Amino acid sequence: MTTHVIYAFAIPTEDGGLLPLENPQTARQIIADAHRNGNKVLLAVGGWSYQNVVLEPTFNKATETAEKRRKFHDAIIEMCEEYGFDGIDMDWEHPRTKTTKAQYEDLMLQLSDTLHSRGKLLTAAVLAGVTPGGYVAYDAAAQTDKVIEAVDWFNVMAYDGGDGKDHSSYEYGVMSGNYWRYTRKMPAEKVVLGVPFYARPSWKSYAQLLEIDSSADQKDIVEVNGVQAYYNGVHTIQRKTQYAKEHLGGMMAWEVTQDTADRSKSLLSAIGRML
Repeated sequence: MTTHVIYAFAIPTEDGGLLPLENPQTARQIIADAHRNGNKVLLAVGGWSYQNVVLEPTFNKATETAEKRRKFHDAIIEMCEEYGFDGIDMDWEHPRTKTTKAQYEDLMLQLSDTLHSRGKLLTAAVLAGVTPGGYVAYDAAAQTDKVIEAVDWFNVMAYDGGDGKDHSSYEYGVMSGNYWRYTRKMPAEKVVLGVPFYARPSWKSYAQLLEIDSSADQKDIVEVNGVQAYYNGVHTIQRKTQYAKEHLGGMMAWEVTQDTADRSKSLLSAIGRML
């Protein structure tokens, strides 16, 4: 069952502002449809890149002073209120332990205070926390204990561990969830396991993989242009869902338009059946 939709993305600017929201009418329609069905809609701020430019340096600039952080906070709250979003998903990829941890924390605490005082949510898309080899990711520590306390939950990006088999295996998902749940001692309900609806290294969507191989739902590897593309088929998605059901707070998918409309093979439907 879908409970929350995240609309991506609001794009930051170096001076602490936001670009006008793209496809505003689509955003309003999604919010209206979701609310009619009892779902909430959050606005994601950031993402990995915008127009092929990595956004991390933009985030760094936008939050480098207290004045800029307040301006950035105000811009985010204003856009959230303007469209009627139910909260914010911060998608800064990624704050760094040695350089930007403090400014990120300050921004998140400000957002938490304001959003929660208005009955809205604050979540964050975060590093998996570990490498596919099981080593702790150094910059996961930029998500401080204060930030963990301030958010409603983390959307753990337990994918993009690498190309091929490192992309998003079941084992990688479990290690990622366990890092936040047990190593960082987060409450179960604050850890949401992210799963991919696409393959690497082909970057083909799951729906496209099914066009290449109609049995792609039954496996995790499909050959694309002579190269093996790794992804999560129905069985792996269901195993991850069972793990999350037993140990964590839920599931998040990047991203829903990459799924197939065939409900018998849909990954979203597979998650729903397990829940």
